Amino acid sequence: MHREGVRSVDFSIAWKTAIKIVNEVVATLPNIILAFVIFVLFLVGASLADSLTRRLVQKRRTHQGVALLLARLVHTSIVVIGFLIGLSVVAPSFQAGDLVKLLGIGTVAVGFAFQNILQNFLAGILLLLRATIVRTEDGREVVIPNAVIFTSPVAVGHNNADKS
Repeated sequence: MHREGVRSVDFSIAWKTAIKIVNEVVATLPNIILAFVIFVLFLVGASLADSLTRRLVQKRRTHQGVALLLARLVHTSIVVIGFLIGLSVVAPSFQAGDLVKLLGIGTVAVGFAFQNILQNFLAGILLLLRATIVRTEDGREVVIPNAVIFTSPVAVGHNNADKS
């Protein structure tokens, strides 16, 4: 017996679409796994480059703050390159140039938004390359590299006799 006014719902189109999506995901699984392996290899390489950069610069024992900055820049650059290579394996139509164009426009906006923060950051880097001059109690001037001040505790004392 069939009632009038009741429609049957046809799920065949939705079912075909779901099967198509699952098949596409299964077809791209080897690429996803390969991209993940590539990214992990780049992470390991970035960690090795980071520790190698730190060791090389710390042997010189000068500008350790700059050493940390350089090590972090090397690490981040290698990770970003690994991510882009992995992304191009998963999505071959992805062009790194498109991302660079998009980031170029976004960088201008971010640059204006974070102008003061970036200015202070760059000033901090410049300070790492300079030194602080401290006058001791006996009147001598001692030059302390700012890298030492940034990476080591510094004791500051004052003379109570000056408060008269």
